[in-house]
Amino acid sequence: MDFVDQKKIIREDFLLKREKLKENFTNENKNELILNLDKFLNNTKYFSIAGYYPIGSEIDCLEILENFQKKGIHTALPFVKDNKFIEFREWRKHDILIEDIFNIPAPKKRSIVIPDLIIIPLISFDKMGFRLGFGSGIYDRSLPNFPKSKKIGLAFSGQLNKRELPVSEFDYKLDAVVTEEDIFIF
Repeated sequence: MDFVDQKKIIREDFLLKREKLKENFTNENKNELILNLDKFLNNTKYFSIAGYYPIGSEIDCLEILENFQKKGIHTALPFVKDNKFIEFREWRKHDILIEDIFNIPAPKKRSIVIPDLIIIPLISFDKMGFRLGFGSGIYDRSLPNFPKSKKIGLAFSGQLNKRELPVSEFDYKLDAVVTEEDIFIF
């Protein structure tokens, strides 16, 4: 089986798994995830943090971003441009959103942010720090453009793949993944 087929099978399996994990994700689990994120940040001062607009069964990080806003931290959401690269646009709770090329809501106002921290969705991850997304390569292509930004995945603990994910030279390694049960630092 080739590399692409391996990823496709893992993606399908973990998408189904993630849907079930989301259904059973309690407020207590959410609070534990937020506590683990706070532990990971360890009082480090970030001036700007980018998250994502959740789709499907992804963990909703908008509330987390709103909490950062209350602390005076600039927040941003990704906007996928026509060239399939991400730019992070400043976002506040009541800002007008438009759909990007993947029909994902993103800030309409083009106020570009270079985030200190980027929170990234994922379908699965491994103990080496690699993530599996939807397969379009948007994050893998875009993250090298933010060399000073810390990059962390947000996941349900059940999204950990006990085996190493198949990776290519284009797959971008995360700095950490935070779940409701653990903090994985790579």
